[in-house]
Amino acid sequence: MPTGRLSSIFTSNATSSFRAPSPQPRAPLAALAAATERVCAGTLRPEEAHHLFDELLSQAAAVPERGLNNFLAALARAPPSSTCSDGPGLAIALFNRMPRGAGARVVSPTLCTYSILMDCCCRAGRPDLVVAFFGRLLRLGLCLNVISLSNLLKGLCQVKRTNEAVDLLLHRTPELDCAPNVFSYSIVINGCFKQGEVDKACNLFHQMIQLGVQPNVVIYTSIIDALSKCGAMDKAEVVFRQMVDKGIGPDVMTCTSLIHGHSISGRWKAAVRVFKEMISLGVVPDTVMWNSFVDSLCKHRRTKEARVIFDSMAAKGQKPDTVSYSIMLNGYVKEGCFDDMTGLFNSMLQNGGVPNHHIFNILINAYAKRGLMDEAMHMFEVMRQQGVNPDVVDYQIVMDSLCKMGRMDAALDKFNQMVNQGVSPDKAVYRCLVLGSCSHGDFVKAKELISEAVNRGLCSNSVFFYPVINDLCKEGKVKEAQDMFDFIVGIGQRPDVIMYNSLMDGYCLVGKVEEALRVLDAMKSAGLQPDAITYAILLNGYCKIGRIADGLSLFREMSLLGVKPTTIMYNIILDGLFRSGRTVPAKEKFRTMSESGIPVGVDTYNIVLHGLCRNNCTDEAIELFNKLRAMKLKINVITLNTMISAMFKTRRIEEAKDLFATISAIGLVPSVVTYSVMMTNFIKEGLLAEADDMFLAMEKASCAPDSILLNQVVRALLEKGAVVKAATYLAKLDAKQLSVEASTISLIVSLFSGEGKLREHVQLLPVKYQPPESSADN
Repeated sequence: MPTGRLSSIFTSNATSSFRAPSPQPRAPLAALAAATERVCAGTLRPEEAHHLFDELLSQAAAVPERGLNNFLAALARAPPSSTCSDGPGLAIALFNRMPRGAGARVVSPTLCTYSILMDCCCRAGRPDLVVAFFGRLLRLGLCLNVISLSNLLKGLCQVKRTNEAVDLLLHRTPELDCAPNVFSYSIVINGCFKQGEVDKACNLFHQMIQLGVQPNVVIYTSIIDALSKCGAMDKAEVVFRQMVDKGIGPDVMTCTSLIHGHSISGRWKAAVRVFKEMISLGVVPDTVMWNSFVDSLCKHRRTKEARVIFDSMAAKGQKPDTVSYSIMLNGYVKEGCFDDMTGLFNSMLQNGGVPNHHIFNILINAYAKRGLMDEAMHMFEVMRQQGVNPDVVDYQIVMDSLCKMGRMDAALDKFNQMVNQGVSPDKAVYRCLVLGSCSHGDFVKAKELISEAVNRGLCSNSVFFYPVINDLCKEGKVKEAQDMFDFIVGIGQRPDVIMYNSLMDGYCLVGKVEEALRVLDAMKSAGLQPDAITYAILLNGYCKIGRIADGLSLFREMSLLGVKPTTIMYNIILDGLFRSGRTVPAKEKFRTMSESGIPVGVDTYNIVLHGLCRNNCTDEAIELFNKLRAMKLKINVITLNTMISAMFKTRRIEEAKDLFATISAIGLVPSVVTYSVMMTNFIKEGLLAEADDMFLAMEKASCAPDSILLNQVVRALLEKGAVVKAATYLAKLDAKQLSVEASTISLIVSLFSGEGKLREHVQLLPVKYQPPESSADN
């Protein structure tokens, strides 16, 4: 078939056929104009564009400069489409054919042409070609203008040659007789920021001002945004003030950058101040910005400040939408401000707001999680009044909470109500009802629900069954888990490795490793191969019951079968060896782990440090700890708890205090265990006042003492003979309604009864803790 002429390809109709014949060829300008229209319409195919250029280059008439430039510019800006996925790349390919096919008689590229092509290179992801086109431009003797200069700078920055871009901008432009403008500087400054060269970007910004180029809002925003992202908020504020003082009004993007920077730096008061200043400067934020800022405040538990911003939306004529309300309601829920949550919801209704499913989900979930089931149920009525029908998510939230509260009859009633309302139960609904039935011992109902879900096609894989088996195992109900497992197999379901692992883990948790091995054999018989998690479970099972030799044997067998040991497996073995007092093999295993390239993290080091301290290798532990600090390993509070205990054990009291101070210094928070270690050791050393001070510091830090800590403190004080102080902490146990441990009661009886060494001080104890007189008389 003969090839179509220009007129048959590019008609004024953008949808014309590629091969429609036409007797007369159209002039190049008209052909290019028609092609440009089709580019803009997204209907020009690359093969048609190539055919056009073949025709243009074969003609005697010169290709019109304006038409060519318009066509190339249209390709440069064309978004990807099904017809042409890369317009800028196509423009480059077409132009590169021209020098080979025609001389200057047919095609005469201008400065504008090369500027467009340099822009195409940047858009097409080929910034490396920008310099080549720039070289052609110079060789043709064309004078550079600010547009082509800016495109050259953009290309250099995209290939991370910012040093050359800065040099060109500051030193080479005079010889090129082209003065850069603010846009040129903006390109290079942004390029420096993208490469993390903040100081270089800021210096260039100041040099630009010194050279008389006045920055605009775009470049100010770029500077402020980059400084904010790297946390340099003081510098960002200085630039912002300079901008305002020069009479350049910030826009929404400027203020958003500054507010976001203050927010992520935890400078909430500054963020709110900038927001208010933005309003006073006449910058009107859109709903997206309002919502974003309110959301940021709420996520950081700053609902009071968030509510001020929220209320100011309506005051400024920006009506909050459902997203605004959902953000605020979620914030109140997270902080437990239920009165505020209810008040805001009522306000929404009064102001004509229309709550959607998401709003009601938040409210129902909040009430249900708190056990306020009457309020949660009432929300169903409110939903219907608002023309919103409860969906499966709403019902599932309520049923799940009822199940967790043990109100299974109410949960099943809600289930029946949902079905009667025409709402189909999903997998999550059945899962919560099955888990609830199992948790409360109604396995008959659980099996009935599973069968129903299977018949509905809702539970064809372990995603549904695994939580049932896993929860029973975690509760120690392994017999029931096995029964449920057998039932699942009996109804034709095929358990996967995850379910077998869960059952094995359950047996190991109750010390029945032989039963776990039986499950392993069943898994293999079913054609499933054990994975790394399977071996980790069995290793843990052996180590927990002290069968370290069997654990090591399994570890070797696993390696022979080609299962690569993981960090978790090594951690289990190391912990088991240290707990059994086998320090030398533990250290050898740790050395093997380190040398084999297995990742060694803080959890492994914690096990080793604790194991060394447990087995009286405290000096080795301290030496290893010092190495970790020299390595700048990111330790956690568990590491420091272990080492504080080690320092006390070796009577290095001041070093223990220094380590305690280190916790806050490196951004960590002392745990209850930390305070317990400090207090009990202070008491053992006779530093009772320091122990009391530590308790006060704990309360001030809002770290609530638990039963374990208070019992340990009471026992330490009694063993030290400090009966009055022990009585004080016993009273704290009572005030907090915490239980007294059997070991504490046993110690009280032994010290204050019969021949107990503290018998004469028995009256100092609270009456309820004084042993019976009959015991004392004996």
